[in-house]
Amino acid sequence: MDLRRVTVPRMCKRSRSSGTSRRTGPLLGAVVAAALVVAAMLAGGYAGGPEAVAVSAAVPPGLQPPVQAWFEGREDDVIELNDALVPLVQKRVKDPAAARAACSRLAKVSRALSARSAVPDPRPEINTAARAGLAKFVQAASACLAGDVPTAERLVSEGLAERTAAQQQLDELLDNE
Repeated sequence: MDLRRVTVPRMCKRSRSSGTSRRTGPLLGAVVAAALVVAAMLAGGYAGGPEAVAVSAAVPPGLQPPVQAWFEGREDDVIELNDALVPLVQKRVKDPAAARAACSRLAKVSRALSARSAVPDPRPEINTAARAGLAKFVQAASACLAGDVPTAERLVSEGLAERTAAQQQLDELLDNE
């Protein structure tokens, strides 16, 4: 077969239409701008009167973006806290070198969680429930670093009990129940 005779479709330039695109451009821009303004008002960008406050109050705290962001922002530290608690919960801290590493890890993460700002919700009971047991973990880390591993293990158990007891209350508060 002779390839010289094969025809290939060519890309050709489109011809310009009459003046319609020049007239619809500004109109389309105005429609898009109006749609953006309406969308911003519906999304809460418009700080309306008491109706806007009532709508935001009806949304449970667990579904409010600032509260969700606060909980998401501390997820890595909570995972690290759980991992740091394991040696003390399982009573595997025997020799001084292992105790020092475990205690330092617990101290570092418990300080990081303690330093976080409060939950961005006007009800302090949400913050209290979210931080349940944290003070015991800080005390446990201090006792552990001081060489008092049995006290550290006891404080960790107490902190976990506080945290477990507060979990259902926290879930209910976040669901607005």
